[in-house]
Amino acid sequence: MYSNETKIYFALLIGLSALLGLIVFFLITILRYHRKNVGFRRERIKEDMNALEKERERLSIDLHDDLGASLSSIRAHLRLLYKRGDKNFNDVQKIVVEIDELMDRMKGIAHGLMPQVLMRRGLAKALESLISRISDSTGISIRYRCSVDHFDRNNSIHIYRIAQEILNNVIKHSKATSVNFSILKRDGKIHLTISDNGTGFNIKSVTSESKGSGLHNISAHAELMKGEVYLTSAKNTGVTYEIEIPENETKNKSGFSG
Repeated sequence: MYSNETKIYFALLIGLSALLGLIVFFLITILRYHRKNVGFRRERIKEDMNALEKERERLSIDLHDDLGASLSSIRAHLRLLYKRGDKNFNDVQKIVVEIDELMDRMKGIAHGLMPQVLMRRGLAKALESLISRISDSTGISIRYRCSVDHFDRNNSIHIYRIAQEILNNVIKHSKATSVNFSILKRDGKIHLTISDNGTGFNIKSVTSESKGSGLHNISAHAELMKGEVYLTSAKNTGVTYEIEIPENETKNKSGFSG
């Protein structure tokens, strides 16, 4: 026979064990719910991003193929009139110049929506083209290197959008004169790093304000690749963006090379 103290001890032990088991059960349930919720959230973001990219691709093709072809045809007819010496040839030439300018702007818009070089020649060439255009138009010196050969199609788009967003931020806000941009493979991860020598900013204030939407877009694209975004900056010291992406998330699964 157990003494009363022993019985109380066993009762407390059983009660504590049951309570501990209940706590563990609730923790596991909460973690599973959180993991499932994160998965649902990632899927929703992925669906939204995919829908957006498909619409961008459609608009880019429409601009390039339909509108571009129509403008080219009009330009060819006007140049023919100009060569024939039409009495209003000066006016015709002005229209030709305006159409040329319109086509250049249209190509820029189409490229921003979905660069054809990304679809046809891969991420590395698309980034080289983006960097070249930015350097030529702004005078910002951009040093670029990439040691990664292959990315699947969707992640190529995500990485391109991240680079595009960051470089646009540099142009609009940083007053930088030089940028270092690298995509390197290290410790089982892909490290995308972009740093500038600009004015910098207060990270906390920017991320808490509506004008931080560009940073939210960067984070959304990184999240879909199960990546992490690290941002360092201080006033007058420039900004460094580093995105770490698990290497298995960037492997070529669909034949779309870097």
